[in-house]
Amino acid sequence: MDVPRRSWLLAVYLAGPLMGAAVLLDTTVLDRSLRTWTPASPALIPGYALVFGMPHILASFFAFADPAQARACAPVLRPSLGWAALAALAVAPFVGQPSTDSLVVGWTMVHVVGQQSGLALGQALGRSGLLGSKAWALAAHAWRALLAAVGVAAGLAVGGEAGWTLVDTPANWLQAAGVLLCLSTPLAALLAWAARQCGGDLRALLALQLTIAGAWAMVLAGYPLLGIVLLRLVHDVSAFLFYASLANAREATHPGANRLYRLLGLAGRRPGPWLWPLASLLVLLLAPVVPVALSLWLVFAHYLAEHRLWRHDSPLRQPAGATIQAHGHRH
Repeated sequence: MDVPRRSWLLAVYLAGPLMGAAVLLDTTVLDRSLRTWTPASPALIPGYALVFGMPHILASFFAFADPAQARACAPVLRPSLGWAALAALAVAPFVGQPSTDSLVVGWTMVHVVGQQSGLALGQALGRSGLLGSKAWALAAHAWRALLAAVGVAAGLAVGGEAGWTLVDTPANWLQAAGVLLCLSTPLAALLAWAARQCGGDLRALLALQLTIAGAWAMVLAGYPLLGIVLLRLVHDVSAFLFYASLANAREATHPGANRLYRLLGLAGRRPGPWLWPLASLLVLLLAPVVPVALSLWLVFAHYLAEHRLWRHDSPLRQPAGATIQAHGHRH
């Protein structure tokens, strides 16, 4: 399988230093003009929703236009789709209420941070066998849980990507995120040390820790948009790297098996570079006519299924053999 190069998975984290440099330049040279003219949330940026968020969720289902892959993943997809449908029906009537929107924002942050921390641990400790130890597995789970909690607390403080008012005391939630971030740092250092001892790649683990710290600091400094976009960019680009690699590999070995790619004239070619534009176009066409409940159904199904579809023994990863263990989730 044409798995993403590790250098690509690491390169996504360069967005953090670039945004940090922009903040530094704005505070020292530009008299905070960037802060003054930048909207508070991505929802105010034209076209943001056509590039980030929903496109990567749609793209995660493209692989299942290949009947063989759909059948192989059915044990995960069917219950996920069923539970997601029930959740969407229960939540849809209450969208717009702070409690409901807080639930969606919290779940989104757990998903976003969970993907990246799983990737980081896979690269750092995936082949070492250390995660088979209860002590190291506990340390890894604790680190992931703390980072997810940081994301949830900060996400609620800024109101998610829509910038809605979700909590009465956002400063307290942001402060709590900082405390949790401090608690996660020694665990990150410990896991990085273990990765170094066993020959693992600790760069993604440290990069994620620094990225989340940087996003939190940007929000604290009055640049919530940059903090939100940083995490969204890292998450979506990482996801598309895997979707593209899977699509390219499948078309190389089974040209035309995916009916969607065959319909688009991509059979036997490399559909990977087309996935993000295609998903964005579909969002543009479908968003005005798709009910809220259906959108929530896709979102919740993605959240429920994604981490299971890409774990080390899943059908989507089997074509890669052992090599993908150094690149992705390890549960």
